[in-house]
Amino acid sequence: MEQRSGIKGRREERIRSLLDEHTEAAPPPPYTLEDTPGYREWGKPQDEREPGYEPDPELLWKQNRGGWMDEDGGGGGSPRFTAGFIRRAVASVLVFGAVWGIFLAREPWAVKAQAFITDALSNDMDFAAAQVWYETHFNGAPSFIPIFGENEVPAEKVNASHTLSAPLEGSVLRSFADTLYGVEITSKTDSNGSVTVKSVDTGRVLSVSKEAQGGIRVVIRHTGSLTAEYGHLSGTRLSADDWVESGDPVGWLQETESTAAPLLFFAVKKDKTYIDPAEVVSFD
Repeated sequence: MEQRSGIKGRREERIRSLLDEHTEAAPPPPYTLEDTPGYREWGKPQDEREPGYEPDPELLWKQNRGGWMDEDGGGGGSPRFTAGFIRRAVASVLVFGAVWGIFLAREPWAVKAQAFITDALSNDMDFAAAQVWYETHFNGAPSFIPIFGENEVPAEKVNASHTLSAPLEGSVLRSFADTLYGVEITSKTDSNGSVTVKSVDTGRVLSVSKEAQGGIRVVIRHTGSLTAEYGHLSGTRLSADDWVESGDPVGWLQETESTAAPLLFFAVKKDKTYIDPAEVVSFD
């Protein structure tokens, strides 16, 4: 009986020793939520003095956005469009005033500055140099700039003479030297008393008006900065803003009882100066 009690006691003692060893060998938990530096309860502000503090980027953006959105630089207000516009307007006025003062001055340094400003505003930008710089640094010109990458030979202006056709077949009765304004032409053909006057070149009709003598005058803007006036016409079917091609009818001359041979008044203006029509029109 005593032997059984001793065996039972040793067995229980052995079990307690095994339980104690297992408890001591179990590692403690590495951390708890409360010990984690980044953990905080919802709605509880984070202290900057805590280890591992990291500011909220959204909060920083809301605090600093006043630097570019608000008038007073605070956290709310109207956009700064007015302030920026005023600054730019003042800067523009100052630059304009400085340039205006330079062009009013007659000092040597002002003359050099005037030449520099005039050259900068008159001459085109050297796109060829910009294209070479792009090709050197970026191995090719950017495709979003259309003028870069064009390998075509640039067009050259050809100074070929452009002779206009005569408004009608006839001879000059009064030359430009007599009038310093235009010429008067008489027709060589007889078409049952009516002679058609033709356009000397392509152009747009500027005006159709009546002359003091009773005739009709048609003014047409032609190519090459030329403006032609067809006067003493008996009639026309054209009106302002009509387009005509070279050789199209401008009007007609009709014989009357008072004059057996109707005359055509023809004048040519280069820009704003009348020139001799014989310089641009062949009447032979």
